[in-house]
Amino acid sequence: MAAIAAHKLQIIRTLVETAPDAALRSLELALSSAGATGSLAAVRGLVEDETAQRFVRNNILGPIVPLCAKRREGQIQFPSAVLPRLWRALRAVSPSRVEEAAAKCNPWDLEQGVPDVFDDLCRAAAAGLRDPENAAFDSVRSICDPEQLAMCLQLSAITRSCLPKLSEWVSRMSDERAAAARLAYRDACRISDDAGPLMLDILSAHLPDDWRILRVISAVMDRPSDRYLASSEVKAFGERVLAEIDAAIVQVETFNFSDGERAGRAAAQAAHKVQLQIAEFQQSVDVAKDGPWGKRLARHKQAMAKACEQRMDQADRTLEAALPLRSLSMLSKKGSKGAAKLTDEPDEAMIRRAQSALAFIAELRACADKAGYGSSRNKVLEKLNSRLDPYIEDVLHVARTGDGGDAGLAVKYLDVAAGFIAYTRDDKTAEIVRRRAAAAIAA
Repeated sequence: MAAIAAHKLQIIRTLVETAPDAALRSLELALSSAGATGSLAAVRGLVEDETAQRFVRNNILGPIVPLCAKRREGQIQFPSAVLPRLWRALRAVSPSRVEEAAAKCNPWDLEQGVPDVFDDLCRAAAAGLRDPENAAFDSVRSICDPEQLAMCLQLSAITRSCLPKLSEWVSRMSDERAAAARLAYRDACRISDDAGPLMLDILSAHLPDDWRILRVISAVMDRPSDRYLASSEVKAFGERVLAEIDAAIVQVETFNFSDGERAGRAAAQAAHKVQLQIAEFQQSVDVAKDGPWGKRLARHKQAMAKACEQRMDQADRTLEAALPLRSLSMLSKKGSKGAAKLTDEPDEAMIRRAQSALAFIAELRACADKAGYGSSRNKVLEKLNSRLDPYIEDVLHVARTGDGGDAGLAVKYLDVAAGFIAYTRDDKTAEIVRRRAAAAIAA
């Protein structure tokens, strides 16, 4: 195969350099079987070089890497193009130091602690951003606030020292760990008055759940009252969590059953997250009932419970629409609302709505009891199962005998009902229903 022309190879190089990390990994995997010669070999070489460069770059600039991804409004963030442009500038102004750092990006050196050259390069990048005469950093300055980025880089030595301890700080805080967190915060505040909150924001970007930074704030400020925290330099962290809770309540109130199972599960997961956030708030902050945040948390808890209960109550109607009934007959079990109506094909739109409602209820299992609406959920499940159980028996009778409806339709509705009962009970019960249906067909 002919070699790729130079100008085309340059285009490919630009695409590789700007590709997201996930896309680059996919390219590397796809080209792994390419031979040592030919046009694909050249492309594979570009991909492998870029992968190696990013590994080095992400180690050296590690503290700011997650800041270059999409974050919520109000959190410190930079365009994704900042990382490659900053790295290109560093390689231009400090090539020998970059080579030295690259040589130490191996497991043996990293196990001995962070090489000093990593922090030296971050400081050099901060100085370059602040120097308007340094043209190498012009492309970086053109797309972000250079002083804000320079401050994040200046804090890299402190934040980098905190990162190995961060998971322990948010999971198993102790007096010794709290002292270490306070010391890091004070070191940051010595740089500037607003560097302490900025350090906390950077650390939160490294957490899977960024709101758990409240636990570090609690350690730094010795579990402050909500009145104090609401008027302090870190009040934005608490306000951000409260805003997230507000948005989650709206999500539960407004999600559309027509969007299917995924929407129902997402809404329930949002409710679960709110329960965890409120618990984290109460654990990390001395919340007073009449405090500025205590009142809001109480309202949020009540509003979420009310929203969840209202949406759960709507599930019975969605189930009735997906599994329609006709007036009572001799085939109906005592206490049922009617016999299965087996005259039309199952309505996929109604099934999707019911799946969304039932998935919502099923997913709330993780938080309903702790959030205060566990008994309401149990009552709704009892009501739904009291509808499903006689419906399944009714349809099984039709599937076996053909009396009361179309046996073919009965089998289809049995499969639908089995899917529903997996939400209201469990997968094992659903499998039993399907086996009974299979036995009825074979009989």
